Amino acid sequence: MTKFERFAAFLTRRRYLSLNLKLALVIIIAAVLMVGTFLAGTALGNVIADRMYLSESARTRIVDDKYEELLEYIEDLRVNGTDTKLLQKWVDEEDYTQLIVYDKTHDYFNAGWTAEGDEGTQAIVENREEISEESAESDAAAVNVFEFHSDLYNRIVRFADKKYYVYLNVFPENHWYEFMNIFNILLAALVFVATILVYNRFVLRRIIKISEEVKVVSDGDLQHRIVSPHHDEIARLCTSVDAMRSSILEKMDAEAAARDANAQLITAMSHDIRTPLTSLIGYLDIIESGKYTSEEELNKYIDSCRDKAFQLKDLSDKLFSYFLVYSGKEAERELERVDAGILFQQLLMEHVAECTGYGFHFDVNYAIPEGVMIDADISTLRRLFDNLFSNIMKYADPAHTILVSGNAAGSSVNFLFENHVGQLTQRVESSRIGVKTCRKICEDMHGTFHAIEENDLYITEIRLPIALDK
Repeated sequence: MTKFERFAAFLTRRRYLSLNLKLALVIIIAAVLMVGTFLAGTALGNVIADRMYLSESARTRIVDDKYEELLEYIEDLRVNGTDTKLLQKWVDEEDYTQLIVYDKTHDYFNAGWTAEGDEGTQAIVENREEISEESAESDAAAVNVFEFHSDLYNRIVRFADKKYYVYLNVFPENHWYEFMNIFNILLAALVFVATILVYNRFVLRRIIKISEEVKVVSDGDLQHRIVSPHHDEIARLCTSVDAMRSSILEKMDAEAAARDANAQLITAMSHDIRTPLTSLIGYLDIIESGKYTSEEELNKYIDSCRDKAFQLKDLSDKLFSYFLVYSGKEAERELERVDAGILFQQLLMEHVAECTGYGFHFDVNYAIPEGVMIDADISTLRRLFDNLFSNIMKYADPAHTILVSGNAAGSSVNFLFENHVGQLTQRVESSRIGVKTCRKICEDMHGTFHAIEENDLYITEIRLPIALDK
């Protein structure tokens, strides 16, 4: 794998990100957006201020309009250049306006809004210098128009008493800046809050979706999966809820399988019990009515009754074994450490000797040495071998040798049984409950049980784990 492929795999790999970490990232993003919004709004406000208030044409228009208002005020109220009260009143009513009334010697009035650097005072000083140089011999109380260099802000204005030099400046852009600052702060805060709310809405929608999916499951649709494409606490909650759904579904399937098995067992047992029971009743009726011709025939009927009674007992044992397997409760067995070499040799020899007395032939290859220990329940192992050799006596063909081998290989004790199935057997195990009982016994001792039937050959394999030293 190349470096680029490894880097791409790192970026695309699903990682666990907690909700707290995601919230912290969202807050950082919201803060960046908030600062960016404020800076962008400030830049936009500056551009608008340059066009509306700070351009040459805009400044000219604004100052000219303000001079016209001042002239109207002077004319209407007959204001003198030294009437500071009326001039102060006019300045107070005009926002962001600076007014200076002066001559070449001193100021008569200086009030209003002052910008940084006090540009009006500096301009007056420069004008006074020019006036003093060009009209040193002129009367201090009069103004010579031709000696004064007027500009946009400095002009000669006639008051009620006489003419004065006037400096008038207006700063309406400051009102715009104050408005834009407040607007930008509110907009940036709104962007910050909106970003957090968008994230919260996303999380809330995920929770609502999970709630809706859980409701679908609670309404009975257990096949509906609850999944999340994300990888956080909410996704873990989805996984846990889906695992609970799967567990419930498995239990319901197991219960359905158990009910089906119960129905099959009842059907099979009803049929299997009816046949020997009918025969038993028939034989007992013959004996009761004395419809036999000799003592030998009577003994034959008695033997047949005994045989049918054993068949019924065998069926009742199968029913008991069935409830052992399908009771739905785990068997709590007290396992003890035993010597497998001695125990299995005893169990095999007892059952082989019994079956040999009934005409069966065995080829036993036993190679489990003494000292090989296993954890087992001895009484349950006896039931296991009882079932195995009971099946051999029922279904094995006595004409063929039965192969039995036992050894200890690897980490387990292994047994293998091979026998041919008799073609003329009259008792057929329809429910195979004996095999299920043997498998359940082996699994309770952490082993395995396998039964394979190929043509007329029946093979049984058992593996039980060798105990490890504690």
